[in-house]
Amino acid sequence: MDIAFVSGNPHLPQVFGGVEINTHALAGELTRRGNRVWVLAKLSLRNPFGWWRAARLSAGGGKLWLDRDLGYPVFRSRQPWMHAGELPRPTVAIVQNGPMLDFAAEFGRLGVPTVAYLHGLGFQTWRRERDALPFRGYIANSEFTAGRLRRVHGLDAAIVPPLIYHAHYATPVVGTTVTFINPVAVKGVGLALEIAALCPDIPFCFVRGWPLGWRESAQLKRRLGRLGNVGLRDRTDDMRTVYRDTKVLLVPSQWEDETWGRVVSEAQISGIPVLASERGGLPEAVGPGGVILAHDAPAERWAAALRDLWSNEHRYRELSQAALSHAARPDLDPDLQIAALIGALQRFVA
Repeated sequence: MDIAFVSGNPHLPQVFGGVEINTHALAGELTRRGNRVWVLAKLSLRNPFGWWRAARLSAGGGKLWLDRDLGYPVFRSRQPWMHAGELPRPTVAIVQNGPMLDFAAEFGRLGVPTVAYLHGLGFQTWRRERDALPFRGYIANSEFTAGRLRRVHGLDAAIVPPLIYHAHYATPVVGTTVTFINPVAVKGVGLALEIAALCPDIPFCFVRGWPLGWRESAQLKRRLGRLGNVGLRDRTDDMRTVYRDTKVLLVPSQWEDETWGRVVSEAQISGIPVLASERGGLPEAVGPGGVILAHDAPAERWAAALRDLWSNEHRYRELSQAALSHAARPDLDPDLQIAALIGALQRFVA
């Protein structure tokens, strides 16, 4: 098949979020299996990568940048939904976020069928009748997302969770820190800081994720500077170096759009238990391999649960084994996931 992954957000290496990492994994695997794959994404001006390319486009009078550094073509534009007609003609376009209805309408005018791959809950704001939506079909990243689509629009979705290769994340665990990834407000950085302050004898590591503006970055450093037990490290392409040092993964998300929680599955591959909120699809991702608390539970309750995981060896071993088993379930088998994705696309296109 010829498959276009379409996004209203920037793609790697401008943003390293769950959608972008999953798209990269799918594009690479589908290409290896003989499909032609390309990505259409937004060109952000928030970093030198975007500045340089935008300047080159401006100097040449163009609006669409093409690079192949990731092993497949990536088309980038300030307004990607305006350039569907300038791409190679795909068998199907998989629309993932941003102005999804605009993307689908543009590809529809070209006679290209579109499929919505839902990683968030933006579809709740769609104001069209179900039969007027421009997609041939729907794929959801979790049972939670599929259930919400069914409740809001009465539509069913094939379920394809994030593609995660065990070999890219599995590591022997030394277990010296509690790790919190992506210290931003919706991911619960405020609660994470409160928990760390209540556990001064436990070392924490905060790992950068989404890009932070200079104000947000300065504020985070100031708040961390008041705590002697919290370190900050930059994001890395090799998350094994993070999970190697992680004894417990802390995921105190406050975000209703937390439809899966990729870092949960990444950590559980190495048997790392997770302490997470009940937001969105996190309970589904964590399963028996961790502890779930209410996102608005007092920090003291979170700290008590963390101390139990940190110091109760029997409880820790029990949850660690459960995490390993949960990560090995068929739903996260890459071969089965690719087969499910291709099968769904073929049904929708037909």
